[in-house]
Amino acid sequence: MARSTTKKIAAAVNKPGRKAATASASALQEQREEARQTLLKAKATRSQYTGHLERGRRFLADVVKQKKTAQAEGTHSQADGESDIDAYSHAFDIIPNKYSASALELFLVQKGLTEGRSLSTTWGIFSAFKDMWKNAQGETYRGPYHFDPATGIVTGNPAHSAAAQDMMEVLKNNEGAEGSSRNHASAMTIEDMQKIMAWSHKQCPDELICLIYSQVQTEATLDRDEVNLAQKHLALRAFATTGFTIWTHNFELTKIRRKDVIWNCQGPAPYNIPYDLVSLLNRKGHEYEIYPQPQTPEICMFTHLQAWVKFLEEVLLRRPLEADEFIFTRVGANGIVYSSDELSYDSVMKMLAWMCKEVGLTARYTTHCFRRGGARYRFMFTPLGQRWSLATIRWWGAWAEGESVDTLIRYLLDELTRYKKNHRDALCPIPWEADKSFNGDHILTAPVTAAETRELKMSFDRELIRLSSKVEKVLDKLTLTPPTSLSSSLSPPPSQFSRLSISAPVPSLPSPPPMQPVQPTQSTSTATTDISAMDSHPSPASLSSDIMQTQAHPHSTHQHSAATKKTAPIPGIGIPDLPRGLEAWRTAVKQWEDPAASIGGKALKDWPEEWYTGPMRTITGVKRNLRKVIAMEFYWLNGDDGVFLEEYPEANRGAKLLFDAIQRQREGRGEITG
Repeated sequence: MARSTTKKIAAAVNKPGRKAATASASALQEQREEARQTLLKAKATRSQYTGHLERGRRFLADVVKQKKTAQAEGTHSQADGESDIDAYSHAFDIIPNKYSASALELFLVQKGLTEGRSLSTTWGIFSAFKDMWKNAQGETYRGPYHFDPATGIVTGNPAHSAAAQDMMEVLKNNEGAEGSSRNHASAMTIEDMQKIMAWSHKQCPDELICLIYSQVQTEATLDRDEVNLAQKHLALRAFATTGFTIWTHNFELTKIRRKDVIWNCQGPAPYNIPYDLVSLLNRKGHEYEIYPQPQTPEICMFTHLQAWVKFLEEVLLRRPLEADEFIFTRVGANGIVYSSDELSYDSVMKMLAWMCKEVGLTARYTTHCFRRGGARYRFMFTPLGQRWSLATIRWWGAWAEGESVDTLIRYLLDELTRYKKNHRDALCPIPWEADKSFNGDHILTAPVTAAETRELKMSFDRELIRLSSKVEKVLDKLTLTPPTSLSSSLSPPPSQFSRLSISAPVPSLPSPPPMQPVQPTQSTSTATTDISAMDSHPSPASLSSDIMQTQAHPHSTHQHSAATKKTAPIPGIGIPDLPRGLEAWRTAVKQWEDPAASIGGKALKDWPEEWYTGPMRTITGVKRNLRKVIAMEFYWLNGDDGVFLEEYPEANRGAKLLFDAIQRQREGRGEITG
């Protein structure tokens, strides 16, 4: 209905002179409300407001729970938050009451001071509640706030109360206090993106990913740890480059589905440059042509998004993604893929925290860092001649035409303002001088000076020293002590291979029969050598070849033995988690008997044994057994909900408590548990 109303409004705007029959009052009121909902605020703003309101109500529920507990223990006082707890629990309803202003103040304290959220976040919270109450009942809750203690009637907007206004002033002062550290999320920089990608490729090199693909093709057993490592890094690379390239909010990025991406489109003639077409339905239907960026591979969404989806389909799922399945999908700790579940906010924050800790980034990065960083990079930090205009920035970031310019200034110029206002680089041989031109562009366009030439030469020297030290380290690893005697050279222990000098002279000996060079195995961390191979006196060239082969394939060996090797889960099968509370046991029974309720196309009762035994026992076996026990007990009680709940009141509290209770009953009946 809202879509049709919006189309009617658009048509009326395009044809202002069009006459129509007078609609009924109810129809006009309905059209007015739908227009207010769809056109008064941008869709992204409405979505953000909804999130703030939901989090505020969860906060209020926690506060009310604490008050009830204190009241039951006799420690509750009016100072803890008003005596009428029931009325207090409705403080964040659409119709405000006498506690709404104080509850909003406490929520702002929680977010702004206790959790240290940025001013932009607390301002969004304030605006969300202000907007909700402003549109509650006509003019009733607009304007200055007033509460009449005699009648208990609230007029005006609680967001305009002295308590809420004073708290917002406190938060503003706290944000810009002298000597205090700004706690807002930092914008991701291109330099940090380079660090992230360098670290990621070092931890998960292309050789490892190629090895996994070759094992899939030969149907060899996959190592679970290796697959999980590749999954985490490929997902991180795709997530980071996508957010940095198309400046997505977290809720937009995690909601991208397979149907939203068209691979390998062809650009216009005569160049026909390939690109991927990405549609963001949550962003006013924007479509983005994503081209390769070979000059900046650390932010190349074209490369990394394709690599992640290929790994997801060919290794983790072993099938193409369905149209409605998520690209950034939830992957369990055991490697099970839940392709119908989007990546949660908590999972994204954990991924960012892991990334920052491992890379050693000190900036405070949140889910918004890629959007802010990508916008600033295109506006200020790309090479001269490649920077985008403000009109392009506005469209690419989906900022509305009527959006305040302050929003763009916050995204694009905050960092520049800090550069202009401080002189921390005064000792730098080539200072930035951002106060003399926009972003210090006069430095980039000025002729090269003698000072800059000297600094360039010194930078080359530093780089040569760094590379030389790396080369020396590599040579030290390949250098070995020359053999001291003929007998020791004939049969040195395998550990001496790490100390033999490639260039050391080899004693003149009779030519031995030809032998095949020893190949490293995948189950040992060092090359093992057969005694017969040692008797063959390998030449320096063959020895060098063997050592270099081992060095070139670090992931062909493992730090653990085959006995402790964890097998990757069988692709395409899994058991969804149970919900909390009353519905958990019903979901368990449904998963046991309904093929559509589990991942794999079969009901749990019909699963083949290899799906939940052997290596899969710890992945799906335990979860299947819990559902089996609950379902069998439900059938034993004739499938009667009432009888089952009467026999097991624990069912109202969760699946684990219910499972334990059933096991105790079965033990009492002398049954074999399993």
